[in-house]
Amino acid sequence: MDIRSTARATTARGPRRRVRARIGLPLAAAGAGIGLASLQGCAGSTPEPRTPTASTAPAPGAPAPSDAPESGLPGVPGVPGLPNPLDNVGTAGNTLAVKIDNVGARVQSIQQGLARADVVYWIQVEGGLSRFLAVYDANHLPALIGPVRSARQTDIPLLQQYGHLDFAYSGAIGGLLPLLERADVQNVTPSNDPGAFTHDAVDPTFLDPHQVLARFPSVPARSPGFVFGAAPDGGRTLDAMTWHLPSASIAVRFDGSTYGVAVDGHPAWSGTATVVVQHVSTVPGLFTDFNAGHPDNEVFTLTTGAGRAEVLRDGRVWDVGWSRPDPAAGTSFTLPGGGAMTFATGPVLVLLVP
Repeated sequence: MDIRSTARATTARGPRRRVRARIGLPLAAAGAGIGLASLQGCAGSTPEPRTPTASTAPAPGAPAPSDAPESGLPGVPGVPGLPNPLDNVGTAGNTLAVKIDNVGARVQSIQQGLARADVVYWIQVEGGLSRFLAVYDANHLPALIGPVRSARQTDIPLLQQYGHLDFAYSGAIGGLLPLLERADVQNVTPSNDPGAFTHDAVDPTFLDPHQVLARFPSVPARSPGFVFGAAPDGGRTLDAMTWHLPSASIAVRFDGSTYGVAVDGHPAWSGTATVVVQHVSTVPGLFTDFNAGHPDNEVFTLTTGAGRAEVLRDGRVWDVGWSRPDPAAGTSFTLPGGGAMTFATGPVLVLLVP
């Protein structure tokens, strides 16, 4: 694919007039209901799938996962030679997070690199739409990632649990820039690493992750709280599910070993081993965007506190609780009996939903 042929007029968020609203943000996320529907024929595929994608196969040369939980200490950096704490595939490498566009069939048809991410977050943005925030380790990088879009307020505390990683994005609302500068991330943008972005950072622009990590070494992969191991007892059979935001949807279907993902009804990628449905609160954000020609309040999704969640793996689903009282630590997922919910080896998809 010649990604340069897809260019359109830039929509990068420049220094246009902004209005800032000061609000009080609640400290804990309260669970709410979510619309669920059966999914018909949603499994998708994309080039360059991660290897392995099966929930039990080890990466070549990596220690085989055992039935005992692996990498179960939130906030503990990965150690070279030990299992990758992000998805238990291979060994830990330095980490990179990228904000990825997800609006419209055309954008979804040119997305690159989502199947190779260790962890993908599906996040609500203004207008009830969605964006992806993908986390990669340096040992499993795709050739390109994107289309890359602008950072949001939600990204800052969400990424805090990973330590001082590289965070690549293209643009941000003016009022957010000082917060990004103070955040515990290495900001990677077209202004400080222009060569890493294709098409002179004009939308749609794609990121070369190898170039980013060569210039900004980042930190070793650190557990965001995931515990990997054999599936716990219990759970209910569940092959497919769809979740909705006001103006977006995402669906998964179990293919016998992993999950295929569809976005807004379009096949997106396959090979996801564990799907986490984390129920959170989404509140008005600090900033108002005027890029669309009218005021559009950005939203802020709270990922600290506690709430309920569902975890899908191996064609089954478990009802669990999530907890993250400290934004610098990982998120724990706990079974009703108090034990840790174990994830399947392979990429993780986290859906942040009401």
